[in-house]
Amino acid sequence: MAPSRVPELIDNVLAALKLSPELAKVKLVDGPLVSDSAASEWVFVGYDGDPNGEYSTASTSQTWAGLGAKAKNEDISLTCAVLVRRGSTDVRACRQRTFEIFAAVEAVVRADPSLGMPPPTVCSITDTAFFTEQTDRGIQGRLPFTLATNPTRI
Repeated sequence: MAPSRVPELIDNVLAALKLSPELAKVKLVDGPLVSDSAASEWVFVGYDGDPNGEYSTASTSQTWAGLGAKAKNEDISLTCAVLVRRGSTDVRACRQRTFEIFAAVEAVVRADPSLGMPPPTVCSITDTAFFTEQTDRGIQGRLPFTLATNPTRI
């Protein structure tokens, strides 16, 4: 038995996002971007989109599911982010597109809150933040968020 369901959750989130027609032109990335990309819109799973950050992928909390140590309950907090870069200084357009992509991600989670994980898993987007950043490539909208499960059985 695996010591955590984090790898399974990441795989399931990426698979679900790939099926969304609203995200067809958005680059979906497992973890941090490891190569140069000409893309201007991303969804990162397991990374907050901050190249100066800590590169935290996930955190978990585990408790015994009952007597006998046969199973555990695991709460997972998976770090994700939407990143939109524009080759301009149009802050409003960048902000709007960032939140449009985030809405598409949220719609995927709402459509299947288990995200293919076993019962009694329920996933939801909890913490969010929004950063408008000026870069050498123009304005950038970065929206890190946490996808949380409570609980999943391992």
